[in-house]
Amino acid sequence: MNTEPTLNDTGNPLISILVYNYDGKYLRQCLESIFQQDDLTNFEVILIDDASKDGSWETALEFVDRHPNIITIHRNRIILGHSGNLRNCLVMAKGEFCTVLTNDMAFLPGYVKSCVKHIRADPFARFGLVCRADDPYILTLSPAVPLPLPIPFPSISKSPLVSILCYNYNYGRYLRQCLESIFTQTYENFELCFSDNASTDESWEIALEFAKKYPEKMHLTRNRKNFGPDANFANCYRTMRGKYFVNFCSDDVLAPEYIERCVNALETHTNAGMVIANRAIIDEDGKRTDEAPFYNQSCIIPGEEQAAVYMMAGINPSVSQIMYRRDVVHGRTNTGALGARYYGTRIFDFNISTDFDVAYIKEPLLLHRIHSQSDTSQADANLMPIVGLYVLNHQFADIASVRNLTKVTGRLPQSIDKLANLAVRYSVRSLLAKDERTSRRYYHLAMAMNPGLADEPTWQKLQQYWTADPRLKLQILAELESSDNLAARTVSYDPPAGSTPI
Repeated sequence: MNTEPTLNDTGNPLISILVYNYDGKYLRQCLESIFQQDDLTNFEVILIDDASKDGSWETALEFVDRHPNIITIHRNRIILGHSGNLRNCLVMAKGEFCTVLTNDMAFLPGYVKSCVKHIRADPFARFGLVCRADDPYILTLSPAVPLPLPIPFPSISKSPLVSILCYNYNYGRYLRQCLESIFTQTYENFELCFSDNASTDESWEIALEFAKKYPEKMHLTRNRKNFGPDANFANCYRTMRGKYFVNFCSDDVLAPEYIERCVNALETHTNAGMVIANRAIIDEDGKRTDEAPFYNQSCIIPGEEQAAVYMMAGINPSVSQIMYRRDVVHGRTNTGALGARYYGTRIFDFNISTDFDVAYIKEPLLLHRIHSQSDTSQADANLMPIVGLYVLNHQFADIASVRNLTKVTGRLPQSIDKLANLAVRYSVRSLLAKDERTSRRYYHLAMAMNPGLADEPTWQKLQQYWTADPRLKLQILAELESSDNLAARTVSYDPPAGSTPI
C-alpha cells in the first residue's frame, strides 16, 4: 500500500496502529499483515523500538523504506518500557482511532474495522485494544504481563546528563558536520534526541549512520510526513532525560568544549537558569566569520538586569547558543504559528530571566550557520526582525509590569527607537544584497517607528538613493558598504550592574 493516509476523511477516518515493544521474532509477520490487508485503507503506523537487540530495528527500517509516508518511527537509546512507549505513541499519532500491537499480538484488521464502526455509532462504546485516540481508556491497554526486558546499563559517569535536542528538515548538506560536532564533545554524559520531519534529501540516511555507530547515545525519530516544526521539536522534547538541554539547530556546529563549559557554569552557579555561549558565524560554504562577544567578559548576570537588556538587544541570535536547566522551563515555553517559530525562544528566555540569573560565556563555542534557506534569512525578507521585535518588546513590558520590574518597563520607548535604527541597518543590508524591494520596506518602516530618523545621515543616504541616477546609486552603495556596524556587532559591552565574573 502506497497511498498516503488522510487525516480528515469523515467517511473513512484515519486509524493509528501503535506498534511498540514488539517481539523481534514476529515483527516482520506483524508488519506484513498490516500492509497486505485490504480491510483498512486509511491508516498510519506509529512504531517505537525500545532499544532492541533482537533485529526489530533493522526490520522496522526495512518497512520504513518501503512505506515512508505511512510509518512514523522512533528508537529509544535506552529501554523505557511498555507504559512510556504507549504514551509516546499516542503523542505522535494523528488518527481519530487507535489500536495497539505489542509483544506478539496478531493484527486483526476486520476486527479493528468493526470496532471503529461501532464506536462511531456509539461514542461510549469500547473494545479491547481499539478506541478513540483521545479516550483516556487507551492508556490501560498495555498488557498486564509484558515480555521480559533486559536491564539497560547504568551510566558510569557521575556528571549530569545533558540532552541535545536536534530537529531537522532537509539540512542534509550540513547535518554530518552538525552531528560529528556532537559526538566529538569533550563531555561524555550526553544524549542526542534527533527528529527528522520527513526530509526529502539524505538527512535520514545520515542520521541512521550515526544511530548505528552510537546506539546508546541517540534517540531517533522520523515523522512519516512533515508535521511542522512544533511536532518535530516535540519528538525531541518528550524523549529527553537530561538535567540540562540544548535546542540545537541541525545546520549549526558545536565547538568540542561546548557542553563541558556550559555544564561547568550551571553546576557552579546553581542560581542560573541558563547559560549563553558566544557564537561565530559560518556560511553555506563553511567560511567562518568571528564577531565581538556581546559582553566583554564571561559572567553571571542578575536576572532582572538581563531582562532589561532583552528589551534592547538579542544577545543570542541562534537558539543553539543556550543551555537550559531543565527544571526551570515548565510553563515558560511558547510554541505554535509564525511568531513562536521565530520568537518563541525569546519569550522563553525572557521569562526565565525574570526569575533566575543568566550565565554568559564570551568565547565562541558555537558556529552558527547563516545561509539563504535558513529560518533567519526567510524572516529577514518578511520584516520579522523588526515587526516581530516591536510586538515582542511590548509583550516583555507587559510581563515585566505584572512582576513590577520597573527597569524593564522603563526601557520600552528607548527600545522602539533602537528598533527604528535597526530597521535602517536592515534596509542597508538588503540594498547591499541587491534586494531593493525589501530595502525600501525597511526604509519606510524605520520612519514609521521614529520620524526623528529623518535627520540621520544613513537614512538620508537611503532617501537620496531612491531618486538617484545609476552612477550616483553606485557611489551611495559604496559609501553605505564602508559604514561601520551595519551587518555585524563590532564592539562588546560591559555586563550589567551586579554581574560577577566567572
